[in-house]
Amino acid sequence: KSLAYAHGSQCGFCTPGFVMSMYALLRSSKGKPTEEQIEEALAGNLCRCTGYRAIVDAFKVFAKKDDPMYTHHSSPGISSNAFVCPLSGKQCTCGAMSAGYPETSSMDEVCSTNYKHIACSETVGSSYSDKELIFPPELLLRKMVPLSLSGFGGIKWFRPLNLEQVLDLKSRHPDARLIVGNTEVGIETRFKDARYQVLILVAYVPELCALVVKDDGLEIGSAVRLTTLSIALKEVVSKRSFHETSACRAILEQLKWFAGNQIKNVASVGGNICTASPISDLNPLWIASRAEFRIVDCQGNTRTTLAKNFFKGYRRVDLKHNEILLSIFLPWTRHSEYVKEFKQAHRRDDDIALVNAGMRILLEKNGMAVKISEASIVYGGIAPVPYLATKTEFFLKGKDWGPDLLDGALDTLKDEMILADDAPGGMVEFRKSLTLSFFFKLYLWITADLEASGSIIRCLQPSYLSAVQPYKKVTTKGVQNYEIVKHGKPVGSPIMHLSAEMQ
Repeated sequence: KSLAYAHGSQCGFCTPGFVMSMYALLRSSKGKPTEEQIEEALAGNLCRCTGYRAIVDAFKVFAKKDDPMYTHHSSPGISSNAFVCPLSGKQCTCGAMSAGYPETSSMDEVCSTNYKHIACSETVGSSYSDKELIFPPELLLRKMVPLSLSGFGGIKWFRPLNLEQVLDLKSRHPDARLIVGNTEVGIETRFKDARYQVLILVAYVPELCALVVKDDGLEIGSAVRLTTLSIALKEVVSKRSFHETSACRAILEQLKWFAGNQIKNVASVGGNICTASPISDLNPLWIASRAEFRIVDCQGNTRTTLAKNFFKGYRRVDLKHNEILLSIFLPWTRHSEYVKEFKQAHRRDDDIALVNAGMRILLEKNGMAVKISEASIVYGGIAPVPYLATKTEFFLKGKDWGPDLLDGALDTLKDEMILADDAPGGMVEFRKSLTLSFFFKLYLWITADLEASGSIIRCLQPSYLSAVQPYKKVTTKGVQNYEIVKHGKPVGSPIMHLSAEMQ
């Protein structure tokens, strides 16, 4: 109703998606969501005709916000029982005449009758429970069973429920594709004319969905959803020592810009890894963070390989036909170990990277100096596989941390980054410059931390510090001003679309 009255529904094609995204947020929120959470929940919904201002305005009335734009409690000079227009923040003076009401009607009465429960709502997600249909109990009680379905053209689709069943199916169908959210295979079959005769859904296999916190790191099942991973990483960051979670924080930040919630809710960690996209946002970070991939074959034998050895070529990985990725092991970072993520795209939200990177530096105190004992510099979007800048890594090891290090590292990196003029993706000079910019930002980030802790004397120019500050997205704000001019009955008046409520 809020969307309809705020003129957020025109053709109605996108309306169900926006409504259900907002509905899901309210139902799952323990309290009122913030404006930032609302915008994040709506991301991924596309509108081609209404414009997003009206849609965002319609839903921000549900936000936890002490602002006269959205609540009557903070507006001076307005009586406590008056309705406040969510668009103007003032006592509502919706024209009773233009709405077809007689002149004697009370403006407040008209507005409160039609709109009060929208803008002045104190609703939290849990309050909807007594008004909504519950999930069918018979489906909750139904025991899950393995499924085997046949489709058009001989396609077979399986749903195993444990690892043993997965390995048995894989032994009988070596070329089968394993799927969780279908976010990659779905695109390949729909837009790239790919054909897979056997599909195995592994989303309900407990061994692949496990997420275990260990003494030396985090074990992540290959079928763990990206949203589940984000939740787990946030909990780990809040509970473990700060120095242990540098890699966790880097992955969390990268996931923030990875995709919209709808994708992250179904896409899996292992799916992103095994797709082996040259522009994967996470694969450079797995490599830089010293992650290990654990692989199991159809006989139940397991082996472990370092992430940096897993990617063999363009969309080719170190998996035999009788093997699957079992889990990812992410070790805790050590004292004075820094892991940082980078990504540059055409836009920040929901876009693939032009270049991304994962970088790790391990420092050690050596008298009055701070030396580099380990370095890992990994780029995505530069080569068919994640690109390890080995020459730069070799140059960095053993060097003292300081301005001289930066000049030498940038020169080495510039010589090492060779992109052909006709490299896929174009923008060769820009992408090469990004590789240098990312390392420069890493240097600034680590230096600022060392200065703050007193490990080194201050050497950064104040003007450089802005590059160290994390990006904080500003909530969307927009205003529409229009003059109401009468040209007959509806023309010139802000009247709700007649089909809006039905849509």
